[in-house]
Amino acid sequence: MSFTTIDKMYEDLTPYELALAKFGDRVQYIVGLEIGDKMPPEIAYQEIKKMYKELKKLRKKEKDTWGIEKE
Repeated sequence: MSFTTIDKMYEDLTPYELALAKFGDRVQYIVGLEIGDKMPPEIAYQEIKKMYKELKKLRKKEKDTWGIEKE
């Protein structure tokens, strides 16, 4: 898979979907570092927690624009 293919995968995403995809990629990278003993578990946890809080803020901000009806 080339970089242009990857770029096209992400081009039609909303800002939240893009942030979610990047979050997943970054979590994989951090987990790999922790498993490979390149990052302490507590630091890995704190990094993921910080990224999750940022993602959650974006979700709250964009949630109203999704057009999902409340039950």
